[in-house]
Amino acid sequence: MKRHSFLLLFLTVAATVAAQDSLSLYRCRQLALLHNRRISSAVVRQDQAAYTLQAARANFFPDIKFSSLGMLSTASGSLNTPASTLPVYQFNAQTGGYVPMVMADAQGNELGLAQYAEFPAMQVKYDMHRFFNTSLTLTQPLYMGGKVQAAYRMARIGRQMAEQNRQLTAQEVLTEVDEAYSLMVKAHEMAGVARAYRQLLIELERVVQSAVTHGMRTRNDLLKVQVNLNRSQLDVTRSDHAERLACMNLCHIIGLPLDSAVCVAAPEWNEVSRQAEEAVGKGADAAALERRPEFALLEQQTQMARQQVKLTRADFLPQLAAFATGGYAYGGKVKVDATTALAGTQTLHDQTLTDKFSASAGLSLSIPVFHFGERRGKVRSAKAALRMAEIDRADKTEQMQLELAQACNTLDEQLEACRIAALSVEQAVENLRLSRSAYDAGTETMSDLLEAQALWQQAKAEEIDARAQLIQALSKWQKAAGWLF
Repeated sequence: MKRHSFLLLFLTVAATVAAQDSLSLYRCRQLALLHNRRISSAVVRQDQAAYTLQAARANFFPDIKFSSLGMLSTASGSLNTPASTLPVYQFNAQTGGYVPMVMADAQGNELGLAQYAEFPAMQVKYDMHRFFNTSLTLTQPLYMGGKVQAAYRMARIGRQMAEQNRQLTAQEVLTEVDEAYSLMVKAHEMAGVARAYRQLLIELERVVQSAVTHGMRTRNDLLKVQVNLNRSQLDVTRSDHAERLACMNLCHIIGLPLDSAVCVAAPEWNEVSRQAEEAVGKGADAAALERRPEFALLEQQTQMARQQVKLTRADFLPQLAAFATGGYAYGGKVKVDATTALAGTQTLHDQTLTDKFSASAGLSLSIPVFHFGERRGKVRSAKAALRMAEIDRADKTEQMQLELAQACNTLDEQLEACRIAALSVEQAVENLRLSRSAYDAGTETMSDLLEAQALWQQAKAEEIDARAQLIQALSKWQKAAGWLF
């Protein structure tokens, strides 16, 4: 009866898992997509690319600028010219020339020659105390050598690349989630195996202690059990620490606080095996590469390099733009005074220097003439970058094909490893049962029984590790085949 209860104990303890607040793999993936910092950063980069596209689109429309200038100045001064006399002549129609002008009184009597006339003294004053100018300018590019179109296409490709980069980051994070989840499951089950193995040794120690007390076993058998029991305590401590670290790693990836006390739900191994078998059946299909964001990124990088060639060439082509501007200027003051002996001082001009609106429109044409080989060098450099992008695309495509083939082979190997590990556990359980029966019958030594227990523990650990590796291999295949989402 003791033997049957003993076997039932070690078969059930290893499979016991905590059920409160357990996280499934699907739930862990959801949390990672919502809270992982790398994904959040990729989303921000995607928004940045959208804003860059918006700015590039604006280059097709007119550029309107408003400017205003206000100024206070102490600049002022005056210009004086003294009074003077000027000779006076009149035109003689008979001779066809100019002769001195004759002065006459009111009755027409000649008084004499008027040889000189008085030129008044002039004083010009200016004051630039206040000045204000405002203008509105509109510029519309008509032909920029293809620069505006190339920049817009590059911004649009950049937005597409940001979207693909977000998907790639999400796939990488999900792969990390699957790995962290499998390690958490592995650590939890390994802790259960360590406790089950320790419970086996505790039960065996109790039985052997009773046998030694009744003189049926030697003290040497008891000491062997106790030595292994002490080692099992260290294994339990190590497994608890490993489980805690695995939990912290999972919390970091899915965006929970590191000190969160969470546990994971054990996966449905039959479902995992079924998915793995279907994946192996699909094999390394090269057409699956087109679903990967890396493939789209390589194509977009090539398109970006092609647009860069056009953008570089546009710097050396004619550029034509239309412009129109209108403005208002106000400021300054000019005053002109004239002084004569007869009329005294009179103000001839006292007005603001400028107080009016003005407008203008025109075309601006810029034609590069000669740059001593600069254009040729820059264009050839851009074409070389395009060629490197095409070579890199071909190389990375082959690497992805190799990655997919390797992932398929690894998945097939892990399926076989899981089958072998499960068979080894069955054999180890049967071996332990027979060894315990033989030890109870006195036909086997304590060393053989302890070895059978160690074999069971090793077989169980290998099965747990094989299952964890299977989850990781399936995740890597899904990423390599573009099926992770």
